Amino acid sequence: MERHDLETPTRTLVEEAIERGDAEAAKKLLKAMEADWLRNKDYSINWITSLLSFIGRRMGEPAVEEALRDFGDRYLRERRAGYAAVEPSMRLEGLVRAMKANGADVELSEDDEKWVASFRCGSGGKLIDDGAYAAPRDYMTLHGPTPVTFGRETLPVYCAHCSVNNEIEPIESTGVPVTIEFPPERPGERCVHHVYKDPESIPQEIYRRIGKEKLP
Repeated sequence: MERHDLETPTRTLVEEAIERGDAEAAKKLLKAMEADWLRNKDYSINWITSLLSFIGRRMGEPAVEEALRDFGDRYLRERRAGYAAVEPSMRLEGLVRAMKANGADVELSEDDEKWVASFRCGSGGKLIDDGAYAAPRDYMTLHGPTPVTFGRETLPVYCAHCSVNNEIEPIESTGVPVTIEFPPERPGERCVHHVYKDPESIPQEIYRRIGKEKLP
């Protein structure tokens, strides 16, 4: 590989290939950029899951929620300020864009009350598919039923950010979850999210599974 190719950001190399009309080179560079991104993503999600597993085993499962709440306070609170006022259709679009950016294949359906987004998750779901909760990685599984496990008997530790940061904390601050999540339980299953067209129509049982009560 030439020095220019090594020193130049791949996005710039793609733009250069497009500008000189070399479609095949641009496609090749895009595939290389995606492969680099996937390696970095896998590194990051395993790093996160290893750290959460260490925290939970060293300090107890409640410490996992504490760690995720700290992240929510430091990073997500300001980012999501005013989110409750965002139109549900825009919430759906934001969800789909985030999941596609995470490598998911998204399928959409809807009924009178809600949209349903179903996808093979590129992070938490991928860890389940890869067998990361068995040896040799042996990441931690949380045990319930608790609000953090969505009332389930077990939940892979990576997926705890879905309950804590996307449902529990937003409900505490705004009364509305960012999204309503049903993470996969076994390899090959899809993650399912519900986005209600009218937040007032979210069923009470959705709140109760994470230890909350719907405000009157």
